[in-house]
Amino acid sequence: MKFPPESQSLLADSKYRSNEIGPRIYGKDASLWSEDQSVQKEVAAFLGWVDAPLRTNTQAITAFAQEIQAAGFTDAVVLGMGGSSLSSLMFAQAFPNQGGLNLHVLDSTVPGDVLRIRGSVNLAKTLFIVASKSGSTVEPLAFEEFFYQQLQSELGGQASQNIIAITDPGSQMEARATERNYRRIFLGEPEVGGRFSVFTVFGMIPAALAGLPIAEMLHEAIKLHNRQDQNAVNLGIALAEFAQAGKDKVTFLTPPHLEGIALWAEQLIAESTGKHGLGVLPLATEPLGNPETYGPDRIFFQINSEHPDLHPSFQSSITTPGELAHLLYTLEIATAAAGAVLQVNPFDQPNVQAAKIIAQRELQKIQATKELPELSFDTISEPLHLQGATGQSVGQALANFIHNHNPGDQVAFLTFLPETDETTVLIQTLRAAIRDRLNLATSFGYGPRYLHSTGQYHKGGPNNGLYIVLTAQDTEDPEIPSMGVTFGQLKMAQALGDIGALRDNGRRVVHIHITNDDISSALAQLAAELHIAVAP
Repeated sequence: MKFPPESQSLLADSKYRSNEIGPRIYGKDASLWSEDQSVQKEVAAFLGWVDAPLRTNTQAITAFAQEIQAAGFTDAVVLGMGGSSLSSLMFAQAFPNQGGLNLHVLDSTVPGDVLRIRGSVNLAKTLFIVASKSGSTVEPLAFEEFFYQQLQSELGGQASQNIIAITDPGSQMEARATERNYRRIFLGEPEVGGRFSVFTVFGMIPAALAGLPIAEMLHEAIKLHNRQDQNAVNLGIALAEFAQAGKDKVTFLTPPHLEGIALWAEQLIAESTGKHGLGVLPLATEPLGNPETYGPDRIFFQINSEHPDLHPSFQSSITTPGELAHLLYTLEIATAAAGAVLQVNPFDQPNVQAAKIIAQRELQKIQATKELPELSFDTISEPLHLQGATGQSVGQALANFIHNHNPGDQVAFLTFLPETDETTVLIQTLRAAIRDRLNLATSFGYGPRYLHSTGQYHKGGPNNGLYIVLTAQDTEDPEIPSMGVTFGQLKMAQALGDIGALRDNGRRVVHIHITNDDISSALAQLAAELHIAVAP
C-alpha cells in the first residue's frame, strides 16, 4: 500500500506510534481503547477477530463446499444483513466465475428486491444461507420465513435440505434450524463482532461456495497477524489524525467490480468510529469528479485506480483473492488503531438500537391495524411528496434544505427503493450535481442495508449530515409468513424508524415519498427540479 506524502508529517507529529499501539492491538490489550474498566471489559469480549484467521477450519469448510457442488446445487443465496452479508456481496462482485456456485445476496426488505431474488434462481438447485450472529435480526428472520415457505411449496419435506444456518451458539436461529433439520448449522464465535467476521464462517463459507481459494486468503491474513504488520496500524493512525485535522471523509475510488470492497469498508470504519460525536466517514461509489469539486474535508483511498491529481490518496492494488484478504485484514487492524487514536470503542454500536426500537413500534401499529400509518407532507409535486422542508416544488424544497449547509457537511441519500441500475444511476446523478455545485461530500445507501452500516455514524458521529430518506409505493408486496406484515410494511416501518431516530438525535432529515410505482420517472423529475433549483 502506498501512503500519501501528507500522511508522513501527521504520523511524525502524532503522539501515537505504531510500534507502541500495534503490539497492544495484536496482543488484545483492551485498555488501549479506554481507561474505563467497564469499557475495557466490553472491548475484551470482542477481540477474537484479531486471531480469527488462525482458528477458521479451512478443511471442513472446503469439504462442505465440495459436498454442495457434488449434490448438484448451482446457486447460493446469502440471507443476511451487515457483516453477515456485505462480505459475500464483495466476493460475488470482485471474483465471479471461480468455478463454484453463483453467489447472490439478499439484504433488503424492499419487496422488489425480495421478488427479484426469488425469480432469479431455481429453488431446487439453490442453497439458502441464513446468516445472523444474534439469530434474532428481523431482516434475516423475514427472509428465512419467506424462502422456507417457498421451498416447502416446491420441495415439500425436502425443503430443509436447501437451507443452512450460520449463527452464534445458543441463538434462536440455531434452535429453529435444529428443529427444522436444516442441512447444516455452522456456529460463529461470540467474541467476534459482525463487521469483523469476514475471516470466520460468516465470510469464508460463502467464499468457499463461490469457489474462492479460502486457504490462500486466510494464509495472507495469518501472515499479517504473525508479523504484527505495522503498515496497517499506521494506516489507522493516519486516518484518525486526518479526521481530527478536518479531513474526515475517506472517498473510496474503485472500478465497478470492486465497489463491494468500499461498501464492506464503509460499514467497518463508519460503524466502528462513528460515536460520541467523532468518526471517520468512508464514502463509497461516489461518481468521480474534477479535483476542484472536492472540499477540504476529503482524503482518498484508491483501489486499482490511478488519479494522481486527487490527494491526499492512499493507494492499493488487488488482482487476486489473496490480495483482497490482505487488504481486508489491513483495514480491520487500521480501524482498531483509528478507534484507539479517537478513544472510542470500535466494537460497539450504541446508536443502532434506537432506530430498531422506533421501527418495532411502527411495526406493532401496522400489525394491529393492517395498514401503513398516514403520513403528512410539507411540499408536493406529484408523484413526489416531501416532509421536512418547503418550496414551490419538491426539488426546490430539497434545494432549500441542502443550501442550509455548514462547512464540512455531507449529503446522504438513504433509499428504501428497489436496487436497480436505473435507480442507482439517477441517485448518482443527484450526488454528482450536489458535489459539483456545492463542493459537498455525498453518500448513498440502500435501506435497510445502510442501517447496519453507516447508520451508527449517522446518529452517533458528528452532526454533519443532511439526510434524505426516499421511500416509494410497492407494486407487489408479499406477506412475511408468521410475522403478520408484508415486506413493504416492514420496509416502511424501518424507514420511519430511522427518520425518527435521526430526529431524536438532532439530525437534519427530510423524507421524500414516491406515490406511484414509476420510480425512475419520479427520480428523473426530482433531478430535473433540483437541477433548476441549484443552478448558478
